[in-house]
Amino acid sequence: MDIILLLVIEALTVGFALFLAGKLTTIEIDFKEAVICVVTSSLVGLVPSIGWILSIIVFFYLLKQFTAADIWPDLILLVVVSKLIGLMMVAAVTSIF
Repeated sequence: MDIILLLVIEALTVGFALFLAGKLTTIEIDFKEAVICVVTSSLVGLVPSIGWILSIIVFFYLLKQFTAADIWPDLILLVVVSKLIGLMMVAAVTSIF
């Protein structure tokens, strides 16, 4: 149950962070598309041992499909900014609980 709750919290916070990072980096991505990218890559990340690399590949692939932006520098910067914002938001939310 805790994993599901953390997955939902991560999906919403990192999805919102991805949406905000898209606004900061002038890449157009809807909130729904951002949450789809995050949920899908998080679920793939649950695969033992190779899940983390597969989740990165899925994340970039879905972002490329939804935004049609260049990999360098647009998507790389978008992912870095969104992950940093998302990690701070998840840390803040989980410290409350």
